[in-house]
Amino acid sequence: MGNLWQDLRFGLRMLVKSPGVTAIAILTLALGIGANTAIFSLTDQILLRVLPVSHPEELVVLRSPGPFSGSTWADGDSSMSFSYPMYKDLRDHCPVFSGLLARFSVALSVSGQGRTERGQGELVSGNYFQVLGVRPFLGRVFSADDETAPGANTVAVLSYGYWTRHFGGDSGILNKQLNVNGAALTVVGVAQPGFAGVQVGSVPDMFIPITMKVQMTPNWNGLPDHANRWLAILGRLKPDETREKAQAAAQPSYRALLEAEWPLLKMNADTHERFLSRQLIFDAGEHGRSILQRDASQPLWFLMAMVGVVILIACANLASLLVARAEARQREIAIRLAIGAGRGRLVRQLLTESLLLAAGGCAAGLLVGYWTLRAIVSSVPPDIGFLGIGANLDYRVLAFSLGLSLLTGLLFGLAPALRATRPDVQGTLKDQGTSGSGGVASVRMRKGLIIAQVALTTVLLAGAGLFTRSLINLEKLDLGLRTDHILQFSVSPELNKYTPAQTAAIFDTIREHIVLIPGVHSASAAEIPVLDGDNSDSNITVEGYTPKGKENIEVSENWVGPNYFATVSIPLISGREFDAGDTVTAKKVAIINATFARLYFAGRNPIGAHFAYGAGNKVHPDIEIVGVVQDSKYSNVKDKPIAFAYIPYTQDKRMGMATVYVRTEQDPASLAGAVRQTVADIDPNLPVYGLKTLVEQVNETMFSDRFVTALSLAMGLLAALLAGVGLYGVMAYVVARRTREIGIRMALGASRENIGWLVLREVFRMTTVGVVIGLPAAFGVGWLVQSLLFGVKAGDPLVFGLTVILLVAVTLLASSLPARKAARVDPMVALRYE
Repeated sequence: MGNLWQDLRFGLRMLVKSPGVTAIAILTLALGIGANTAIFSLTDQILLRVLPVSHPEELVVLRSPGPFSGSTWADGDSSMSFSYPMYKDLRDHCPVFSGLLARFSVALSVSGQGRTERGQGELVSGNYFQVLGVRPFLGRVFSADDETAPGANTVAVLSYGYWTRHFGGDSGILNKQLNVNGAALTVVGVAQPGFAGVQVGSVPDMFIPITMKVQMTPNWNGLPDHANRWLAILGRLKPDETREKAQAAAQPSYRALLEAEWPLLKMNADTHERFLSRQLIFDAGEHGRSILQRDASQPLWFLMAMVGVVILIACANLASLLVARAEARQREIAIRLAIGAGRGRLVRQLLTESLLLAAGGCAAGLLVGYWTLRAIVSSVPPDIGFLGIGANLDYRVLAFSLGLSLLTGLLFGLAPALRATRPDVQGTLKDQGTSGSGGVASVRMRKGLIIAQVALTTVLLAGAGLFTRSLINLEKLDLGLRTDHILQFSVSPELNKYTPAQTAAIFDTIREHIVLIPGVHSASAAEIPVLDGDNSDSNITVEGYTPKGKENIEVSENWVGPNYFATVSIPLISGREFDAGDTVTAKKVAIINATFARLYFAGRNPIGAHFAYGAGNKVHPDIEIVGVVQDSKYSNVKDKPIAFAYIPYTQDKRMGMATVYVRTEQDPASLAGAVRQTVADIDPNLPVYGLKTLVEQVNETMFSDRFVTALSLAMGLLAALLAGVGLYGVMAYVVARRTREIGIRMALGASRENIGWLVLREVFRMTTVGVVIGLPAAFGVGWLVQSLLFGVKAGDPLVFGLTVILLVAVTLLASSLPARKAARVDPMVALRYE
């Protein structure tokens, strides 16, 4: 312990003696460790952290891909949705589970204290908390007694976060009633702290029994219907049961349930065997439902790799710096070896100095990481499914940062320490200069580190360039509609007990009043928001079209109001728009897009033709096509053109909410207050949410692409900066060592230009080798992330060319000062230089 304390004190004195070197080293480490800390925190929260429940490793998420007839609600993979009757059958007849729970996310309108607020809830089975092993913090949680008859279980359990935010942690909330979607629910408990449901990024405010679905979604029941899939199911396997064995054991009972369900679904006979052959698949459930993870996994692992490369570049830079310091201290080290110091003792001393630098870099890196994480989290739009992602550094992140700091200290400190403690003692003691016999080998080592830095920087810059070009392609993409000068907002009248007819009527009223606001050009509405990630699909039968083989004709759909296409500027190719005459009592009509017309009306005029929802011989097309519009982006900007049908929202028998689009002649954001007041004047109990411009909505849709591009650019430029600093350091040291040689060359007639080129040639040689190594690696990285790119190939020549140009510019900038210093050497002074 005494030797360790002595090493620490001596190491601190040595670092204080070189404040400039110490500050550069700590700053370099802080940037690298800070970036790693911030990205690791995000990765940990989204991908690595397990659910805060009892034995999460026993949980599985159920899915069943294959043919199905009916309606499906899904927030990702439709095979992960089940009907409520199927859930109950699996719960009661599948023997591999110790418990099986069901949940469904639902929007809430919570009234109280003279105001109505929008919230997020989950409809859950009575055994939900029991299966997860989640305890109440206050009161009680649900049991099987809370899942009885439809509408009979008027109770709610609040999440801990919602209880503290909205009720100040008041225990008096127990047994009080809240008006939720028009139903009076009694609060019976508060869930344990830290539990926020079973889906990362979705944070429910309260949990409600699944039997209250009719009250929570008034225009959509779905409870008794086998042909209505909407529930997500998670199961807990019996102890010591593996997923593979349990999945195999579950198939016979699942096939029996499918055989019982087949007659209820009215499917075509040719799908019978494929339907019965559907497998029940168990995915690992320890991290919950992988909805956010599915989209964020690849970008986050790519960013983790990028910041890992940055820390390697930082380590190479610092190793090069320590080699230079060791060169300057060779005489000191030789003297200590000569008087009996052991090599191990000196290595430990030098490693102690490295670890002290790493500790300083860790402390500064935690600050950088915290600020970076806060900036990232605050930049995330609230409507893209990242709820619950925090900006605090917990013990896992702190442990990661400390471990990373220890590793970096060893990485950049060990090789210089080993090399520095192997000098030629006699030669070094005889030499009165500052260089020892190990100088040439040290320079080679530093040059090797610079080549590695350039290669890694090439990879990062090329990756950043690929993502930048991909984002530029997305920005220039033709969406098929105009996003400028449009304000959008959403209202959910069904949550206030409006019937579908009343909902359609109030949206007509809202549209009529909004167009009276000064500056408004037009207004319309759509049930499914544009470019919001949502979609609805149905199979159809088209008049005069014969399916090819077992072709299942499926189209996407939306329900829109009059003047919709003019408002969002989707060009009308032929026919007409919807108007006030397209009511629920009028004939059924639709407007299709160009892809629909091309696929199913090739060589025919679609205007006046018919189609119908559903398939089979008993389906008679009864929806008349009255218009054809240009293809436009619908769910995501990256979507390829698909067949699409638009229906008047007045003809939707389940209409409950819609998003209103307002085209203005001025800045759309300036009308936000007037729009809110207009809705409040019509019905003050209708909360307006999602108020933003359509441009903002498109930006939110591309948030992931912007996020990855911004961070990859930051990492690439940071790597270029570190590589530049490393190049400068190596060349400045080389020039200092070769001062006498430079003087001799100049005395023999070498010009200043010759000397400058001597330095530059060495720099370009190292850069060329690094680029030659880095470009193939960059191509491999581009190939790995191809699925994240849009309109860009892995080996894009423009990106690779700009990468090389930027590296050459960095090289010139970093080497210009040492080259000029070498060219200005006075031969007389140089010949006396030691």
